[in-house]
Amino acid sequence: MVRLPAPLRPLFPYLKPAYVGMTGLVAPVTQRLSRSRGGFLPTGFGTLAEAAVATDGRYAVARPAERVERPPLRGVPAGMPLLDPSDGQAFATVGVAELPGGRVLGPHHAVISAGNQLVQDVSWYFGTRRPRQHPVFLNPRPAPPLEVDGRLGVLTARGDANYYHYLMDVVTKLGVLEQAPAIAAPTRWYASVGGPPFQRELLELAGLDLGCVIDAHEHPHVRAETLVVPAPPEMTEKNPPWAVTWLRERLLPRVDTDGPPQRIYVTRGASANNRTVLNDDEVVALLREHGFVAVDPGTLSVREQIRTFATAEAIVATHGAALANLVFASPGSTVIELFPEGCLLPDYWRLASGVPGLDYRYLSAPGKPPRLGRGAAIVRDIRVDVPALRQMLEDLG
Repeated sequence: MVRLPAPLRPLFPYLKPAYVGMTGLVAPVTQRLSRSRGGFLPTGFGTLAEAAVATDGRYAVARPAERVERPPLRGVPAGMPLLDPSDGQAFATVGVAELPGGRVLGPHHAVISAGNQLVQDVSWYFGTRRPRQHPVFLNPRPAPPLEVDGRLGVLTARGDANYYHYLMDVVTKLGVLEQAPAIAAPTRWYASVGGPPFQRELLELAGLDLGCVIDAHEHPHVRAETLVVPAPPEMTEKNPPWAVTWLRERLLPRVDTDGPPQRIYVTRGASANNRTVLNDDEVVALLREHGFVAVDPGTLSVREQIRTFATAEAIVATHGAALANLVFASPGSTVIELFPEGCLLPDYWRLASGVPGLDYRYLSAPGKPPRLGRGAAIVRDIRVDVPALRQMLEDLG
């Protein structure tokens, strides 16, 4: 998700590193300015476990480090290199901490200990490499925090205005908490529920009482008597299989998924430089021949999205957050993910590998991969190789 006007999006691979670098340069200055109004910006950095120890809190391991095996990645052209070269099979330890006097600050939800340490391993921001590059350092004088008594559970994450990140980084924290019984349950929750409707819908569907939620949109700075901080299953798009299984077991039984099987084409709109399908008319005509109907998940409620993907026997979609709904796909179904020329990101292949019996394929448009990796891929439009797509559909039956 790139929050730039359409004409400026091609500059994103250049603007993002410049923005991150500039933030790192000004951070020492804003830290000094912060002392004149509360000193709310962090002055140091550490991990969740270190923050718990340093503030007389508590830390518990929810899941030990692990490694998983994934099925082969198949698609057209065969053997394409990934634009994300990270090891998607290895997962670090996931834990939960009690932080007495801990805070959450800013629109990107930086977790800060009572010792004024930025808890980096749960506050990492997109595209940053060093803690001082976090955008929390761009506002040296934030408003004082809302003081919260009791135990406040943190259900926020950077990027939680995006459907994928809310589902995979926020809702799954409830699953992390369940696997750390040594940490007592929170009495209240801190979550973003004042943004897109899916935020409230997903938390309600997961069984959370919204009457116990403090809205992070309304209160971007809070300090709790005890902050209960579950780490997300992963801070990057690795999509561990256990998180997929947990979401299926928690959410699917709460949605009526009865209905005839269907074949769906997930549309993305016509906004330029946003993985828009340039030859959409050709693609729609081909897919109609094979019994597909167009679906715009952005117009559907969460329950409708889950039902749509759960009843789909075949899914064709461009790379985008709507494919987070592959979590709810049924065994035996097939998905074809469409990419710009020369691009292949493994996010939804990794997610799909956690769904039993889901057959994943990719189709990348002909051409060379972008030089700047993920940042360039997500702002490219797509001219789908229609003959290749036709052949894939015929091969899949």
